[in-house]
Amino acid sequence: MEMVDTDTKDPILVDLFGRMKQRLGTVLHVYRLLAWSPALVKAWTPFAGAMRFDLSVSRRLRELLIVQIAAQLGAHYEYEHHLHMALDEGISQAQIDALTQWRGSGLFDADESLVLQLADELAQSPGASAATMKSLQDRFEKKHVIELLVTGALYCAVARIINSLDVELEPDAEELQIRDVRPAS
Repeated sequence: MEMVDTDTKDPILVDLFGRMKQRLGTVLHVYRLLAWSPALVKAWTPFAGAMRFDLSVSRRLRELLIVQIAAQLGAHYEYEHHLHMALDEGISQAQIDALTQWRGSGLFDADESLVLQLADELAQSPGASAATMKSLQDRFEKKHVIELLVTGALYCAVARIINSLDVELEPDAEELQIRDVRPAS
């Protein structure tokens, strides 16, 4: 599917694309595809921002969860955009390299291992197992369990959207500074 032109005249998209261009210098491809439904992308954008900036569970654990889900689901676009965020949050390159065999690597602590288990189950089955949910509840406060679960489920959906639309990585993706900076409202 072709992307919505960044010079669109749709008032919702003019505002949204303008803010994204100001912040990143470009409009991310996934947003240009979601923009075929201006109402949807208008609702999506603040939700995605809240998922990135407003949750209290460790950003490090969330980024580990996201890169594992992206890798499991073959979502190259999602993986590439979140890889540097995971590295920025302190996930080591050795840990990234070990994700396919994380269980036997000895590189992940108990919290990270449980988050990777959650990622694997969300990506490979209808949902997290009862045992994993119990382990999460034993280890984290309820708010953090919900935040991890919803983050994981959302990024499973993102991966499926990206894969279905065959979203290509932006040519300048390496230079984009999609970092932990709250966008201006």
